[in-house]
Amino acid sequence: MTFGDGMIRQLGRALPALFVVAFSFAGAVALAERDDGAILAKQASTPLPLDPDDASWQTAPATTVRVYPQNTIRLPGEAAEAGTVTVRALYSVEELALRLEWSDASVENARGVGKFADAAAVQWPLQYGPGVRLPYIGMGNPGEPVTMWLWRADGTAETLAAEGFGTLTAQASDGIQAKGAWKDGRWRVVFRRKLAAGGEYCVRVDSAKQGLVPVALAFWNGAQAERNGAKRLSAWQVLRFEKGAADEQYARQLVSSVTGDPATGKRLMMEKGCAACHAFPGNPTQPAVGPSLSYAGGIHRADYLLESIAEPSKVVVPGKGYSMVQDGKRVSLMPPFQGTEQERRDIAAFLQTLR
Repeated sequence: MTFGDGMIRQLGRALPALFVVAFSFAGAVALAERDDGAILAKQASTPLPLDPDDASWQTAPATTVRVYPQNTIRLPGEAAEAGTVTVRALYSVEELALRLEWSDASVENARGVGKFADAAAVQWPLQYGPGVRLPYIGMGNPGEPVTMWLWRADGTAETLAAEGFGTLTAQASDGIQAKGAWKDGRWRVVFRRKLAAGGEYCVRVDSAKQGLVPVALAFWNGAQAERNGAKRLSAWQVLRFEKGAADEQYARQLVSSVTGDPATGKRLMMEKGCAACHAFPGNPTQPAVGPSLSYAGGIHRADYLLESIAEPSKVVVPGKGYSMVQDGKRVSLMPPFQGTEQERRDIAAFLQTLR
């Protein structure tokens, strides 16, 4: 099945509440998706442009994606503000290219002692498809790795892989190319790679069979000393290949939704003790015992939030002081939720509003 193109153009405009995107399959299957909608990759001829200012980029629809400061792990310095990145995508039978554009007041292209280059990355789950859960957005988690295309303003481009914070490892080149251009306070960066590239930690895409592929985005502002985990990142997005087959079951899986009452959830955050450990808007104490939840709804999927409330040790955030080793296994300091299923959903619904 495939998405109706008219509905794709309406992504992000239909519903004003928690689940603000509507789309449908041919066959009138209506689904709801969060924030930004699908990034539509237009089919084009080979070779695809590496130049960010090539006129052919204007044939690809622009999708604006929200990015948020990584504040799950406490880092030195002031927290960055949320922002946006505009994405365009083109593909051919041989290649895939993504063009990212975002605001940056200055060019930082040198790396050294006290110097950090501007940078951008595209993150992919190594495994995806019907029945496969998405990795933790923060560089994956043990057993669920991610691979990344990284560009730096010094002209370097490389492929990396990770299974959680602190595990980022450079990989053998899979042919990734990247080129950036800065003008009038905006970076424009193109990533390009052959679809048939190989390697142990190489994302594999068959554009004819896999119409929907999860992807996430990030960028670093060198002038603000952003590097490593100090970055702005998006939630998992959906890259939709124009001529690819869209599996209905997988589309339903990618929908991130929860039925609950945010107002009740906010009250429960105080009553159940969540506010004693987590910072979030409306919490007068703003503690740092556990990870900040300030952008939880912008970064995390609803299914991840629901799981983290019920099973906090399912994915352990490796921030200092957030976990301990018990019987040889690292577990979260947060206890499993003590409450009803509806209360858990109400809390997750409140967290979804934090963005």
